Amino acid sequence: MTNNVNAVEIDAYVDDQLDLPRRFVVETHLSRHPDQAAQVMADLSTRSALRLMAPHPSTAPQAVRDAAAQLQAAPAKPRWRRTLPLVAPLAAAAGLALVFLRPSGPPDYVDYAVNSHRIAMMRAAMVSQVETPKYDAREIASNTRIAMPHLPDDWRVTDVQLFPTERGPALVIAVKTEGGQNFSLFALRDRSRAPERPDAVQEGAESVAYWRRGDMSYALTGSGEPRLMDATAEALTRDWS
Repeated sequence: MTNNVNAVEIDAYVDDQLDLPRRFVVETHLSRHPDQAAQVMADLSTRSALRLMAPHPSTAPQAVRDAAAQLQAAPAKPRWRRTLPLVAPLAAAAGLALVFLRPSGPPDYVDYAVNSHRIAMMRAAMVSQVETPKYDAREIASNTRIAMPHLPDDWRVTDVQLFPTERGPALVIAVKTEGGQNFSLFALRDRSRAPERPDAVQEGAESVAYWRRGDMSYALTGSGEPRLMDATAEALTRDWS
């Protein structure tokens, strides 16, 4: 394990995007570089301010509003994808013009997940395309070595397909929830740079939560807000077949 730490990895640490071994390396590095550690603590403080201010911006403590206002004057730098859904109401209430940059974006496989979701929704709307709702997790694991989380009991599987990618076959499961929402769960045997805890982004009309578990990478796609995808994916990570 390399002990070299760069600025991108420090930003990933602030964003809680590193696994435990890399967090240890970054924390050891910061303990030996007080100036960088101070900047990281300032970034973490600002991130906490954003989270505190988002629900009720106008009634947030003055110290919190001051911390958020400092973002406008600060030089542009990578910020945190997990707070992006909260930025719009914050900026509107505080009168700020905030720009959050995403230096690296989600892993490449998320594009496959979004495309496969759109294809699944297209298949569902076409009479000539026969859906395959039969889902056998054990058979899939035996033939593809793709491990899947346990699906909630109120999710009805509407289609199951293997989707080709440059890294091998991916499994795409389209579901409809009891509340009528359409999701698709994408799984690929690939040790990507996705975080171990789900992170969610907006990709066009869809939101995608993506994460990694060992050598498996996953993405949950739907039309809900990123926070909904994130929370739903978090629940999936706690329940495995």
